[in-house]
Amino acid sequence: MDPAGRDSSASEIERQLLAALCAPGLDEETRARIFERLATHTFAAADHETIFRALLKMRGAPPRHIRETLGASLTRLGFPDIDVEPIFQLDPPSAQQIAALLDGLTS
Repeated sequence: MDPAGRDSSASEIERQLLAALCAPGLDEETRARIFERLATHTFAAADHETIFRALLKMRGAPPRHIRETLGASLTRLGFPDIDVEPIFQLDPPSAQQIAALLDGLTS
């Protein structure tokens, strides 16, 4: 696989994991695993890293609050042009899918 393909794949994994962090129904253990893994991950998409940093600041917030305030949080961080809708539009991955996605992150 070429480097562009890896970046595309990594970007999609990041997007799926960010969607999971924004979705209702995610248990705290899984949420903590995602946060821990992404904290050491080198993001393929700069926007994804910025969204992750904003989510870290509201780590204990309920999904409804995240949905209502993530855009404003990104604006306060200096990134008003990041579109969060692609994250919210995804169906969140299942627990099994999350485990596979975490295993699929390369760095």
